Amino acid sequence: MRALLIGARGPGRELLRRLSELWDVVLIDSDPTALTAAEGVREFTPVVGDGSSQVVLNRAGLQDAAALVAASFDDDKNLEALRIARDAGVPRVAGIAYDVSRLEDYRELGVPAVSADTLAARSIEVLMEPRRVISTTFADGKAEAIEFRIAPDAPVRGKRLRQLHADTWVIAAVLRGEDLIIPKGTTKLEAGDRVTVVGSAADFPRIVKTFTSGESRFPINFGRKVAVTLDSAEDLESKVAEAISVVRTTPAEGLVVLHRDPETILDVGEQDVLAKLLDELGLRADGVELSLRPVKGDMEAALLSMPESESVGMLVAELEPGTSLLARRRIAAKISRYAATGAPVLLARGRHPYAAVLVPARRTVAGEVAARAAIDIARTTSAALIGVSAVAPAFVSGQEAVEDARESAAWLREEAAVQGVQVRRRVRRGNPVRVIEELSATVSLLVLSMPTRGISLFRPGITGHVLGRVASSVLLVPHDTNS
Repeated sequence: MRALLIGARGPGRELLRRLSELWDVVLIDSDPTALTAAEGVREFTPVVGDGSSQVVLNRAGLQDAAALVAASFDDDKNLEALRIARDAGVPRVAGIAYDVSRLEDYRELGVPAVSADTLAARSIEVLMEPRRVISTTFADGKAEAIEFRIAPDAPVRGKRLRQLHADTWVIAAVLRGEDLIIPKGTTKLEAGDRVTVVGSAADFPRIVKTFTSGESRFPINFGRKVAVTLDSAEDLESKVAEAISVVRTTPAEGLVVLHRDPETILDVGEQDVLAKLLDELGLRADGVELSLRPVKGDMEAALLSMPESESVGMLVAELEPGTSLLARRRIAAKISRYAATGAPVLLARGRHPYAAVLVPARRTVAGEVAARAAIDIARTTSAALIGVSAVAPAFVSGQEAVEDARESAAWLREEAAVQGVQVRRRVRRGNPVRVIEELSATVSLLVLSMPTRGISLFRPGITGHVLGRVASSVLLVPHDTNS
């Protein structure tokens, strides 16, 4: 993510040192010598010029900036730069007041601002690094206490403290909900925990990386394997091929393929067809851990029961789009059955390998779970990730709805950046179904949250409407999970 930092001395230089590697920093200063002096702090892109100039800011990449911090020694220039950034829709803007008496001017502009070098750098650091809650130094600056929020994709999540081998830091406290835990070696860290880490200030970057980096977990956070049915050559070319692609490009550990039990097939010709299908499957799934499951009865029912009996993190099925009454009834019935499994369901439509993934940016529990799955898939498949925030028409919603949409898009960008995934933001006014339908025409995979209780013919919700209209593959991710 790109951050524009105005001011290469004082608090600007301190902030430059403390920002994580997730930020691609563009440092702007009118003094070339100040930019040169900052080169030893960390890598950045230097821009010589007046940071309050629209021309200079555009040259520095204002249009693609995820954040702008004005930290020069001229409050008038800081305020002008912040005004330009705010009007340009930069998600995160903040200022450092050189003269404490000017703080009120920053507040009137509607942007967060602080004063004093070190305090300023710490406050902005926490603002721009949402997985950190607060930090402070003590012991004459030789030690640092930092509070982190454990994210669902954090590599330390699920680990016991004795597994975190560290010589220069310790976890002093864990806040889980309202309960304060004094940790022991057997204490296991969970998503949502707020942990206080005390360690050497010299080891600050490594401590931050340990607790704020991310790793791809989908679909193994739901189960280790992917399951699909095979009943025809068409299945092999479509949903089975997509299931194989998913296993190869995600952390999934294997593929379970359900097929008709040969003992239930009386026709010799049909037995031969099945045998050839399974032989061809073995060739196409070369290198994939493959498990075959013969089924005597209804194969779809057997597929839907898989999450109860095995560690299955994704079911792969097919569901043709359609907007007729019959199609809507079929979609509602299918989704209600899928929702009851509690597992993610991929509705394969032959759009693999995934070149682009689309996900709505929503700050709800369901929206965040779907977004994290989309981020994981984008990372492991190297697909582009597009985040869309749909805002109702202006006569229905006001500017507050637009700001909420921008905040949601900014959150998605920040979470994706932790895993090195860039997000293309799309904030659109209009009917959410129409907006998603339009954008899905340009992507391979659409990721949505699974309706908790399924859908009905007359109350299909956004998911039901979208499934009937889009041609891309669709991944439905349940959110009623501890994963």
